[in-house]
Amino acid sequence: MIVASSWDVLSGLLPFILLFGFWTFLMRQYRTKQPPQEQQVLAKLEEIRVELERLRKSLDQRDSGGFGFRSSS
Repeated sequence: MIVASSWDVLSGLLPFILLFGFWTFLMRQYRTKQPPQEQQVLAKLEEIRVELERLRKSLDQRDSGGFGFRSSS
């Protein structure tokens, strides 16, 4: 009689245990894929920063020439 009731409890909890295990597995897979995505975003932001710095320098050089004319040097 004790064996039958423990089997009923085990079979009743088994779907929830499997569901929790599968959910944990999916969350670990999702979390391990996030850092490369974050690295891609950081790399893209760095590219944008470098491009903005290049544009700023080219504008400074153009503006320092005076009245839109190129210097002879």
